[in-house]
Amino acid sequence: MLLSELTPGQTARIVSMVQLDPAVRRKLMAMGVLPSSEIRFIRQAPMGDPLQIATSSITLSIQTALARLIEVQAV
Repeated sequence: MLLSELTPGQTARIVSMVQLDPAVRRKLMAMGVLPSSEIRFIRQAPMGDPLQIATSSITLSIQTALARLIEVQAV
């Protein structure tokens, strides 16, 4: 399942971020979006982009195109 496929309020564990550009992956990891960490999908903007997600330490918005490159497993 991809991060972009989650529904509002759903929680998932990040399985893989290897499809992301290395620089983008490093930035997300610096903000707490880490492999094996849990994230919560908060909402999607009215036009579909961006998506708002939360980790245990931060809430951030991410482009839908990037969310399609992050594999997650619903918990």
